[in-house]
Amino acid sequence: MNGFRKALLEQIVAKTPATAQAICGAVKVAAPGVGDGEKFVGLVGAALAGVALEDFDAAVAPFLPGRSSHAAVRLRHNLPPAALADLADEVIARSKAIIDAVANIPEGTHSFDNTIRPLALEDKVFAPLITSFDFPQHVSADKAVRDASSAAETKYSAYNVETSMRKDVFESVKKYASKKEKLSPEDQRLVDRIIRDFSRNGLDLSVEKQTRITQIKKELSELGIQFQKNLGEENTKLEFTAKELDGMPPDFLEKLDKTADGERFIVGLKYTEAPVVLKLCHVEATRKVVERAFNSRCKEENASILQKLVDLRQEQAALLGFPNHAAYILDVRMAKSPETVQSFLRDLNKKLQPLLDSDIAELLALKKKTTESRGEPFDGKINYWDTGYYLNLIEKEKYQVDHEEIKRYFPLHVVTNGLFEIYQRLLGLRFEKVEDAQVWHPDVQMYAVYNASDDKLIGYFYMDLHPREGKYGHAAVFGLQPQSEGQLPACSLVCNFSKPTATTPSLLLHSEVVTYFHEFGHCFHQICSNVKWARFAGTSVERDFVECPSQMLENWCWEPETLQMLAGHIDDSTRKIPDTLLENLIKSKNANSGYSENRQLLFGLFDQAIHGGGSNVNVAEIWPKIAKEIIGIPVTEGTYFPAAFGHLAGGYDAQYYGYMWSQVYATDMFYARFKDGNKLLDAAAGGDYRKEILAVGGSRDAIESLRVFLGREPNQEAFLKSKGL
Repeated sequence: MNGFRKALLEQIVAKTPATAQAICGAVKVAAPGVGDGEKFVGLVGAALAGVALEDFDAAVAPFLPGRSSHAAVRLRHNLPPAALADLADEVIARSKAIIDAVANIPEGTHSFDNTIRPLALEDKVFAPLITSFDFPQHVSADKAVRDASSAAETKYSAYNVETSMRKDVFESVKKYASKKEKLSPEDQRLVDRIIRDFSRNGLDLSVEKQTRITQIKKELSELGIQFQKNLGEENTKLEFTAKELDGMPPDFLEKLDKTADGERFIVGLKYTEAPVVLKLCHVEATRKVVERAFNSRCKEENASILQKLVDLRQEQAALLGFPNHAAYILDVRMAKSPETVQSFLRDLNKKLQPLLDSDIAELLALKKKTTESRGEPFDGKINYWDTGYYLNLIEKEKYQVDHEEIKRYFPLHVVTNGLFEIYQRLLGLRFEKVEDAQVWHPDVQMYAVYNASDDKLIGYFYMDLHPREGKYGHAAVFGLQPQSEGQLPACSLVCNFSKPTATTPSLLLHSEVVTYFHEFGHCFHQICSNVKWARFAGTSVERDFVECPSQMLENWCWEPETLQMLAGHIDDSTRKIPDTLLENLIKSKNANSGYSENRQLLFGLFDQAIHGGGSNVNVAEIWPKIAKEIIGIPVTEGTYFPAAFGHLAGGYDAQYYGYMWSQVYATDMFYARFKDGNKLLDAAAGGDYRKEILAVGGSRDAIESLRVFLGREPNQEAFLKSKGL
């Protein structure tokens, strides 16, 4: 019996003959004669040895702890390292058996049910079990578990590559497709997508080229996993005295660890610490040290990995007949070509340049004024360790927006209550906390989601909101169990908001409120999914559309009515943001937009430059050049931000432009259906959004979903208007 099966059987509380009888009866095998207690695991495990993985898991599930309220969730938490490895091995073995069967269908007997359905059901049946071994690397507090999870994902990813290059399976699928049976639109799309995926893997090429592509795909997968692992395990610590941290608020300092002698504060490079220092610390020397460290994260480990990733992607694109990796990737995205993306980004850059010039001039003037007032030398330029500090100061002085004051109106529990209310009203939902949930850490909470209209259960989400050692360092939503016909979705919101202390609740900056609202949108893109096949569930849309639904929802954080629903003073939650402060905050939405928007353009253009330049691209040389060209500020000597640019190793390669691309559509949707006519909480508009954007997922092209929701072709007018252009 392998470690996974043993671990699952050991979790059963009632190890009794009746339980053994029920489990064995579910899979139609004879129950062993077992007594209570420790013999149960070995005897029941032996009786089920020949039972398929998915059937074993389903039979045991009802007897696991805390299953009464969320039996539909097939995730297996808190598995020991050996169980993770064994689960990966068993998923691979079971999957291979299914795929081998598809490859060996006798000539003339191919059907949808024996050829396409088994491949599609893999996405549904095995996804939660795959999650059970690959998700812990991002959230487990146990390093041994994180390492085992990462190793299991590496092994499974290598197998996945081999599967994607199975020409015998491809031939079997084509034989079925050649019958040209009349299918429903979603079934036909499934067949088309399976064929497209195999074709894009070069299965029509020579065996030699196919072998090399397989090698490249495996190496790309391993390198990407290692890149992300290095970021997750990054643990640099900087030490500063209270004087060196002048300007930092007491509640920030209170949450920092101290050195053994109690004389110095310890600042890490996670997003709850280093960026806050860069924004608020008055001491330029401190900011310089922090910025240099922050923008050098994983430089030694990841710089060479990124270069290797770019080289391998280019080699693969050339083998597949594309001029560069960007052309290969964009061929199946909304944008379709690198030329379209370059034109889009450069056109926006040109339109936004006057705003950037104005922002930089303001920053420089404010730095001169500030340094002179403090009797400090003025170097006549803006450095990267200056930007966050002076951008924040501009908001404070020009717009009278003090983010430290404003965050006192955003205690995390108050924001969460408002967030829940808005989403429930807008999308016609009801949330209910799962009190007996099995979770991976005491900080984690789980919620069930129901339709408000008929009380039908439609899915689950977890909330893991605070930082800890080794945890994923940004904010993201992880799909854990995809929705499909007969299966409810489950996902997890993973953030890094500061933890409350004994005396102070967790307080969010307004920017963190926006992030929270945005990421929650990804949750409901998954939970509101209503498709037949898991392949098309929720966020399984074109990569340059995936951010669009969440970007649209960010707007609710800038509208007075809904923003006040998210607010309540730390001392009295019934106290809302004063009118003047609220008005100033909303006016500041486009503050420094020249800098912030061009920064996003920089990332998109850098991504296109390294993936669209053909052979012999030197990534390390391109970054400082393009950063200086687009922003006008030289990168700090010795730093290398791309080594911590996780998107480039995490599925956004040649696709980072999608953030700006989808923002255009997001703004169009918001103005057309919600802002115009003040329909922020309108159930009808929210219902249309849920039905035509969220529910359909990737079962139809994103541009078609936009046309249906808008009732017309989308355009840039609202986006440009929102930027004052």
